Amino acid sequence: MPAELRKKYGIEAGENVEILDFGGEIVIVPVPKTKGRGFLKFRGGLEKVIAAYKKMEKEKELKK
Repeated sequence: MPAELRKKYGIEAGENVEILDFGGEIVIVPVPKTKGRGFLKFRGGLEKVIAAYKKMEKEKELKK
């Protein structure tokens, strides 16, 4: 990941990220350094984002 993007989003060099592929777009999400409960909270939020994105894409397809 380019240094300017890491700096902009507070991601340190070597920090783990998750790359999500949405077909025509990708989303890079930093993986929290803490494990356990905090990570589960993060995943729940991420699942909501993914669900909203998929719903939006489905609505676009229906409008065609």
